[in-house]
Amino acid sequence: MKTLTVVMLLAWGGMLIGNARCLGADAPSRETLGRQVKLRILVDKVMQPEEGWTTQEWMVKETAGAGFNVLSPRRGYENLDEVRQVAEWCRKYGIYYMPWMRGSLSAPDGPQADGKRLVRASGKEQALYSPNADEFWEWTQRYILEYARISARNRNLMGVFLDYENYAPGKAGDCYDLSYDEIILGKFAKARSIALPRLEPARRKVWLDELGLHEEFRTFQINHWRERCRALRRAVDAIDPTFQLCIYPAPGTPFVVEACYPEWSSKRAPIILADPWVYGRPSRFMPQREALEENRRKLLRGREVPEKAGIPFIYVGGVDPVVTGADPEFSGKNAVMLSDTAHGYWVFYEGPTYTKQDHRDYWKWFTWANNAIAAANLKAWHEPRQTPGDSPLAALRSEAGQLRAVEPATHGVKVEIPAVRLRGENRMVLSCKAGTPVEVVLGNHPVSETLSLLVWELYSPTLAKIAGGTIPARQAGAVRFTPKSDGIYILGTSAGRCAYSVTSANIPIGLFTGDGVSLIHEARRLYFHVPAGVREFTVVGRGGGGETVRVNVFDPRGNRAATGQTTLQQSRIEVTVPVGADGGKRWSVEVTRADAGTLEDSRIWLDPKLPPILSLVQEHAFQRSGH
Repeated sequence: MKTLTVVMLLAWGGMLIGNARCLGADAPSRETLGRQVKLRILVDKVMQPEEGWTTQEWMVKETAGAGFNVLSPRRGYENLDEVRQVAEWCRKYGIYYMPWMRGSLSAPDGPQADGKRLVRASGKEQALYSPNADEFWEWTQRYILEYARISARNRNLMGVFLDYENYAPGKAGDCYDLSYDEIILGKFAKARSIALPRLEPARRKVWLDELGLHEEFRTFQINHWRERCRALRRAVDAIDPTFQLCIYPAPGTPFVVEACYPEWSSKRAPIILADPWVYGRPSRFMPQREALEENRRKLLRGREVPEKAGIPFIYVGGVDPVVTGADPEFSGKNAVMLSDTAHGYWVFYEGPTYTKQDHRDYWKWFTWANNAIAAANLKAWHEPRQTPGDSPLAALRSEAGQLRAVEPATHGVKVEIPAVRLRGENRMVLSCKAGTPVEVVLGNHPVSETLSLLVWELYSPTLAKIAGGTIPARQAGAVRFTPKSDGIYILGTSAGRCAYSVTSANIPIGLFTGDGVSLIHEARRLYFHVPAGVREFTVVGRGGGGETVRVNVFDPRGNRAATGQTTLQQSRIEVTVPVGADGGKRWSVEVTRADAGTLEDSRIWLDPKLPPILSLVQEHAFQRSGH
């Protein structure tokens, strides 16, 4: 047996070496990636945490083994020794490498950055260096030119993945729209030979508008960006003219579209544009086929921007498992569809845990997708669904059939609901009576300068769609219908990056926690039922990045029974709550500020032992039938 094991291990090792040699020898050249060969990019946030957020050789090997042809580890861009080492490992396993680098540079408090920070049109100053500041360009150029030098020596480092999402506290929009900082205003005034008065940030755009100079200022600033971008591209070309810059998110902001597009792209090094707007299902309620078709339309619309710009470009659609509705099979099929429609795909691989089944499930479907793409089987996304539960509504359907309101029915009685702000996609359950008209009033609340429609979809107890509609930003609207049968109806809601709320309802209404209730800011109290016989339960809270959250759980008498908070290092917390003699009663949970970080986006889950419903008012609490 021992001899057989050794022989098998040697054979397996030889096979891996052979595959690695084959990959190394036969891997497509850089010039074919995104042209003749579809890009298959892994941005890793699942393997790196296993090694303290560093990249190790086994991660490169697994990435290549799953059929990805480009690796972009989420962290490590500033460690140039690690960058060189990862590039060597990628050469060994026959894949390519792009360091992932934030495109924005944090600006410190104090005089060092005064006048140099990003200033929005509203006058809001953000803790980022302006794209007009020397510090921003010197930092950007320092790393990119070093990557280009490594690329010139090792062709498996093909470029840099630049992240222009806005991560600053109080973020408003992606990076960058026009900035009204002192640097660019001073340069503009000097170029126009006009006196620049001392202006508070909120008065700067107004001043330009009053003088009829805003459009000229806009052109001046964009030309300034273009000069800076052009200088960087020339410096890169002097080292490696095939070095590519990949930009996320695409299609992009004015900085990206009007400066980076024309100046950072060339025939030898087409700009790579990473579209994040097709991460998952356009609506969590859409079945797979309809969702993939809609994503295809969205991707084609996104491609129109660089097509109209007339530049050489490579367009790749994004996949993200953490997005609701992006289950493993859907994500694999989405990857093939995106590659069929554009020049490949990229996956922002976050959410799964490497040691758990969810990673194995996603890895299986990404490997399936990569094999299909490599074999030019680009219509594989049309294949029938294999995994049960095509629509994310399916998990709720069986649960909804067991739910009932805890209190005596309040159907037809309007209840004003305390302000709880929701964000992202949420599902609500409505306890309805046949023939009793229903009215649920929703409000759409902008976040910073972001405006989005609030979209809602209504489904019957059998998951038949009844109606749908939209509510503009800063407005309220009502969902009205008359149920044809008793039962639990489902209301799906989403307002993109905006917030929204339920302001009143005349039926019991609750938030489904099966895949997390998505909130923004505080939620003073949300109510839930603990069945008799449950000895303890957990409530899970999640923040992310610099956004943290505290979860307080209260017993039926209003006493705090347990608490927990996320930190800047730990984005997820499980709060364990002993029940004691309070089973069979109504409890509550509060979402509030943690000791450190910013309270903004959070997500809350209830233990599967509990009915998966958080109610906005006490009178609307739900329990499972028979409890």
